Amino acid sequence: MWTMTIAYTNTALRRSGMADISGATAIEYAFIGTGIATVIIGAMFAIGDEMAEMFEMIQTTFEASIE
Repeated sequence: MWTMTIAYTNTALRRSGMADISGATAIEYAFIGTGIATVIIGAMFAIGDEMAEMFEMIQTTFEASIE
């Protein structure tokens, strides 16, 4: 009895489109993208001051070489 009920429910869900799991894949990719973006933003905040100092040093070096 339960086997027939499960088979009928599974068939009904497939016909209605409610068994489609492609939305779950999109959500997983969104989570992965959010995680990667969070890591990138965190790294930029962590090394941001060193990067600004490096570009200032490059700027002063170029300005000194022009004069």
